[in-house]
Amino acid sequence: MELVVRCKNHPEVTEGCVRCARCGDWVCPDCRVELDGRPYCAQCKTEYVRDLQAGVTPSERLAYASVGRRFAALFLDGLLFGLPYGLVILYMAVSGQMAEGGEPDAIAIGGLIFVILWATIGRVIYEGMMLSRGGQTLGKRAMSVKVITPEGHDLRPGQAWGRAVLRFLLEGCLSLIDYLPALFTDEKTTLHDLAAKTRVIDARPGPR
Repeated sequence: MELVVRCKNHPEVTEGCVRCARCGDWVCPDCRVELDGRPYCAQCKTEYVRDLQAGVTPSERLAYASVGRRFAALFLDGLLFGLPYGLVILYMAVSGQMAEGGEPDAIAIGGLIFVILWATIGRVIYEGMMLSRGGQTLGKRAMSVKVITPEGHDLRPGQAWGRAVLRFLLEGCLSLIDYLPALFTDEKTTLHDLAAKTRVIDARPGPR
């Protein structure tokens, strides 16, 4: 099925739409302007010009986190999050909580339900809460990376929760495709970054 994109200001327009290089919204030829060879919507054009007047170039404005640091943060979160249900599975295996006839008993069933909920709903809740309270999960904090808006502001609660849901859904279905754009874009944006209008920056103090 062909993906149809529409201009955010003119939904009836589907031809010639491109993403704004700053906010990621789709805009038609009538709604965009080219600056330094990159397309911007009207709002982001104003912010871009304001940055230039303040002596801040786009590359200096935000120090985007490398793909390596982002994957390291994901790995640490995965270890932290995997520990509880890993312990549950280990307990079930060691204790051999099985009734006669090979049917699982109540403890085994309860453990399985916990593992499923922890790996799905629990993961979304963890990421949504952490991002809405500072833009960092524990893994991101350890790697000094932070999730912000394209303008450099903290995430709104709805934006943080939306990003958590989008990342979980894409991770399960299109994991490699989700992170592929980060290897080739200046702002190292994934698909869930573009959809949630977020960016991930290097939060280490001082020059990098």
